Amino acid sequence: MVCCIVLYMHCPGITVGQQHFTDLVYADNTTFLVDSPTQASSYLSSFREAAAVFGLRISWPKTTIQNVGSGPQPPSSDGYCRPDVRRRITLASSVMSSLDCIWKERRLPLPIKIRVYLAVVQSVLLYASETWTLTSADAKSVETFHMKCQRRMLRIS
Repeated sequence: MVCCIVLYMHCPGITVGQQHFTDLVYADNTTFLVDSPTQASSYLSSFREAAAVFGLRISWPKTTIQNVGSGPQPPSSDGYCRPDVRRRITLASSVMSSLDCIWKERRLPLPIKIRVYLAVVQSVLLYASETWTLTSADAKSVETFHMKCQRRMLRIS
């Protein structure tokens, strides 16, 4: 069992030159990973003493202790992103359909249509794609959708 302890510190502030800062963004919490509650006790005592030297004190009501790694583990995913890719293609397809009036407008130059596609449709399609682990079939699905959109913008059947 691993315990995760998140400590929130009360910071009275710090003086730098003539300025006194009381709001130190993200400087008021600390996390410890320990193997047992007894180890947590010794870590907290040592940390409290070290923090006191700098005028900091632990806010015990805000301190949380979480057990990490105990109990049943959630089922792990298979590592494929096919459901997310399909969901994104469906969302982007709906956006593409909603913009039919733009794609059919003859007076609108192609560079403008392309910019609309990149800003609106492709951003919906590729949102969070940096987390995808693509198979060749997934990559082909994304490419097929992209080509279908280009044909639609160019009015090629």
